[in-house]
Amino acid sequence: MRPLSWELTRIAAAALGIAVLAILVAFAYAMVTVQPTLASGVAAVAAALIAGAGILYAWREPGR
Repeated sequence: MRPLSWELTRIAAAALGIAVLAILVAFAYAMVTVQPTLASGVAAVAAALIAGAGILYAWREPGR
């Protein structure tokens, strides 16, 4: 049986990943409705990478 703290870490990572994905959706909406800039594009890509890392950490195979 794994310690409870690992499960809570995965839940927190998944929640953070979902929250950052929501921010990414807001960036995408803003880029469609207004004139995009390079800075907003870079911020959206960075947000996607952070969210992806959180989700991949939360969904990795159990026992590893």
